[in-house]
Amino acid sequence: MEAKNPQAQCLIIAWQGEFGLLSERVLAEIEKQDTPVTVFEVEIEKYFSLNGVAVKDDLTHFPGGELKYLPGGQLLVFRGSIPEFNQYEYLNRLVNTALAYQVNEIICLGSVGAMISHTAPRRLMAVVNSDIHKYSLENTGVECNMNFDTPPNQKVDINSFVIWLAGKYGINAMSLWQVLPFYLQNSGDAAAELLLLEFLGDRFALKLNLAETEQKVKYQSGKISTLCQTDTQVESGLKMLEGGLSLDAASRNQLLDQISRLFEDC
Repeated sequence: MEAKNPQAQCLIIAWQGEFGLLSERVLAEIEKQDTPVTVFEVEIEKYFSLNGVAVKDDLTHFPGGELKYLPGGQLLVFRGSIPEFNQYEYLNRLVNTALAYQVNEIICLGSVGAMISHTAPRRLMAVVNSDIHKYSLENTGVECNMNFDTPPNQKVDINSFVIWLAGKYGINAMSLWQVLPFYLQNSGDAAAELLLLEFLGDRFALKLNLAETEQKVKYQSGKISTLCQTDTQVESGLKMLEGGLSLDAASRNQLLDQISRLFEDC
């Protein structure tokens, strides 16, 4: 007799290489505080070409993906690469597995960089596939006044594809994302990670210990403040961003480089 799958509250998806690695860092933290069980690993050869694989710090990074079940939080979590081909089959397997675990919703995490300051309040924004799901986000602080229809003649965003496919199966789904300061691309944005962990912890009654992340927020802010005291160009650039002003390309690159080097050993 085939064993019955345990029930999961939600499937949470994080794509590798998103800006600031926000979603990957958040899922890694949730997994660390649970006891993950592998459900399946993606067959690389079915969805990816191995020509021109990414190389970083002299290490080769192959595409792939792994779906895990977290028994403590009753969650399915997937961290993987966006498929190069057979995209429908790839995503359909994720959604069908979610159905087998009787999930109530699917959440695709995402992030983008912009010319904003790290001192600005972080915001969670969502694109949902149903009014019912939108109502479930009331009083959570999540902004969800957007739709997931792709403009004509534009490539469908992977998260829009997921929430559309989930809707075909009658599953509530959303793309949940944040805008991060562009200069935190390499170091990561601890404040954004904290906000997302708090949201997911509240939504799924997760017993998360966020003390380490809270400490990272203070450490990151303090290091940048200290740098501003000794580097007038960094201070000037950040003040312009705080005032809603844009930086030219040279100033952007300099600020990104300075902040990245500040945290390169962290």
